[in-house]
Amino acid sequence: MSVTLLAPTLNEIEAVKVIFPKIRKEWVDEILVIDGGSTDGTVEFCQKLGCTVYSQTGRGYGAGMKEGALKAKGDLIIEFPADGNSPPEKIPELIAKLKQGYNFVIASRYLGGAKSYDDDFLTSIGNWAFTRLVNLLFGAGYTDALIGFRGYRKAVFPELNMDAKGLSWSVQMPIKFAKRKLKTAEIPADEPARIGGVRKMKPLKTGWEILMVIAKEFFNKNL
Repeated sequence: MSVTLLAPTLNEIEAVKVIFPKIRKEWVDEILVIDGGSTDGTVEFCQKLGCTVYSQTGRGYGAGMKEGALKAKGDLIIEFPADGNSPPEKIPELIAKLKQGYNFVIASRYLGGAKSYDDDFLTSIGNWAFTRLVNLLFGAGYTDALIGFRGYRKAVFPELNMDAKGLSWSVQMPIKFAKRKLKTAEIPADEPARIGGVRKMKPLKTGWEILMVIAKEFFNKNL
């Protein structure tokens, strides 16, 4: 099965210089960078490495990821935020788990001794609370419903009807899989601290956006 690594970027030159050279060519068939308008050399650096770079047309993290998923050539898609928070050495493990027959696999920060080195008190409480809420409302068993590092089968993607345009994309996807009772799994994966750049997540604004998506999916009984 072919694999596309889908990497969103927005002025992440410091991170991509460290992380992308660690991604071995034999792991994936395509590296598709979804760029939100970088001006710091991120695009040029990724192109020099041989990555396919696509400038998203919609505004927001989710809008870019949807455009990327539709353009991806692989049978399997690995979402890999390119800010340093995702350990590249876990990519083969995610792919292997998907090839075992799972439709959706999360690289969890809170499973099997894994740890986040990027969490602060507020984000750790928020991640726990939102994950617990998703599990309660949708009958899921996730340990980490918000992490952006995950993989899924492209054939399943069109039926998810994903429409979150911002960072709430990350929580909408596990909800969609849970509502459809598709086969999901998690692997443990540390979350390193971000490398340079500016954190895009704003706790209160993003938290409200996530809460609204959870509510919308709960009251919308259509899959």
